[in-house]
Amino acid sequence: MLLVNECPVKFEIDTGCSVTVLSQVEYDKMEAKKKLPELKTSSLSLKTYTGQSVNVLGTTKVKVKHKGLTKELTAVVVAGAGPNLLGRSWLTELKLSWENVSKIKESSELLQDILKKHETVFKEELGTLKGATAKIHVPSDAKPHFFKSRSLPFAMREKVEAELDRLLKDNIIEPVKFSEWATPVVPVLKPDGAVRLCGDYRVTINRESSLEQYPIPRMEDMFAILAGGEKYSKLDMSHAYQQILLDETSKQYVTVNTHKGLFTYTRLPFGVSSSPAIFQRTMEGVLKGISKVMVYLDDILLTG
Repeated sequence: MLLVNECPVKFEIDTGCSVTVLSQVEYDKMEAKKKLPELKTSSLSLKTYTGQSVNVLGTTKVKVKHKGLTKELTAVVVAGAGPNLLGRSWLTELKLSWENVSKIKESSELLQDILKKHETVFKEELGTLKGATAKIHVPSDAKPHFFKSRSLPFAMREKVEAELDRLLKDNIIEPVKFSEWATPVVPVLKPDGAVRLCGDYRVTINRESSLEQYPIPRMEDMFAILAGGEKYSKLDMSHAYQQILLDETSKQYVTVNTHKGLFTYTRLPFGVSSSPAIFQRTMEGVLKGISKVMVYLDDILLTG
């Protein structure tokens, strides 16, 4: 807070701004009290950090007081009701104490402490949900289905092998020598040029397994749970299904056949018809009892 022509004015410190900015609303308040001279036209061109042009109405000379120091300084008046910005020009002249700014630094350090304390949650590597496994229910008299690997275009082979290497490194798949079940893989090209491997489980396990039943939330359910919030966030889980380990007895059913041999998933794979219901039920169980939180498949929606 600074005294500008005897009027208390609240500013936001902006060290990225070379000039000090008053909003039109703030200027009109002060002008109504006969506390400001008329604006002088200015050829100054200002832009926001996103590159949008700011409508400059003019400049004015004001008398600024701060802790016994009085200075006559220039303020730039811009259209709108945005925040008043205390730029480097005034910061230098007023020799402003940086205690308030250092508090921002302290908050940042506090954030870093929190991130460090819970660093396992924020690692780039694939997470693993503790205390739960996914089970695919297959009747005991179900007939196994085994399909050969499909031929790959030579242009895709290197990318598919790179994805197989990644899945092996992250322990998402493991090689097997023999399996009664095997489904071919379908490589899907992602926008970044990499490949996502999907098992074509329509021809194998999806034909024989019992479909897991669990309701996916409707839009009305989400509105009811999140109603009354002021701030909203969406947490998008990375490789969501694959954060849930597969039950040992279920691994044989999700074996895939590739040009590099047979591999079975150790985690819940995409493409299995029961995966969405299994994942939804598991996540709702984990977050049960937390108010203003809604799970919609791999998205966690929350408000407060």
